[in-house]
Amino acid sequence: MESKAVTQEKTIFREVYVFDMEILQNIFIKNIREKAEDKMLFGMPFLLCEKENEINSFASLVLDENNEIAFKIYDNRSLTNEDKAAFTEFIKNFLTKKRSANFNNAEQLKKSTEHFIHYLNL
Repeated sequence: MESKAVTQEKTIFREVYVFDMEILQNIFIKNIREKAEDKMLFGMPFLLCEKENEINSFASLVLDENNEIAFKIYDNRSLTNEDKAAFTEFIKNFLTKKRSANFNNAEQLKKSTEHFIHYLNL
């Protein structure tokens, strides 16, 4: 009798840590087609998705065209539509629980992002 081992890909969603930044910057750069003149597009990364022990995407708080807080997902194009939908749902649930200023105050998010971008020297 022949048996086959089945490996299940494990997808993990977690908060972003400082040591993740180099990988997130690389994903961001691959997503930006034009010269990244507006470095604020990087936003404030807050969640990421790992699949098979590799960071595949991250969610970043950004200001939309109406100067309202929104999120943008940057990915390395290896996630399935199912993974993307699950990550989006996780983000939305996460955001309903957050009460800190970066998640609720557009001016604070803008200042924090500027400091963060300067720190990363993007």
